[in-house]
Amino acid sequence: MCPNCEKKLSLKISFLVLSVVALGLFGMESYASDTHGSHDHSKMDHSKMKKGDRKSLSEAAKKSIVLALEANEALHSSFFKYDAKAVESNAMKLKKAIDAIEDKEVAKLLDFSKGKLNEIKASNDREANNKNYHLVSMALIHIVNKYDVGSKYNAYSCPMVKKKWVQNSSKMAKVHNPYAPNMPHCGSQDSNH
Repeated sequence: MCPNCEKKLSLKISFLVLSVVALGLFGMESYASDTHGSHDHSKMDHSKMKKGDRKSLSEAAKKSIVLALEANEALHSSFFKYDAKAVESNAMKLKKAIDAIEDKEVAKLLDFSKGKLNEIKASNDREANNKNYHLVSMALIHIVNKYDVGSKYNAYSCPMVKKKWVQNSSKMAKVHNPYAPNMPHCGSQDSNH
């Protein structure tokens, strides 16, 4: 390896180690503080929330949110296999499912996500699509943690890529990282609903 390449690799490794240490010191939520605009999940007081202490929904609201989470499953799958055309198509299907949510509180929490889903395009490079999908996922994680939508959907994260997602735990017991093709099973389940 040439000295210049070796130096670049060493810098990348140092940055990665510092990033992992920083995540450990400051917590996974700290890097997401600007992802929800006025609905900043990182400012929530989680100490008062107990496991299973999620807000009830009407059956109609729960059904529409589960339909959106099912649409997200297809988007998650297309990111995991990374098929750019399917990624764009499934992003539009998820946006349509979010549009169909009639619960005003939930719809407001997902409003920002609709814009990010519009930005996911087959013509984008993968990193741009990953960034937008991560922002959408942060909002979906907030929904599955705040509202009782059943036990199938849980939050996952990968400290290596510093991104999160929602995964159907009942269908996939193994971690399926949608962001990193070189480490498809890197990450952990952060919630257990």
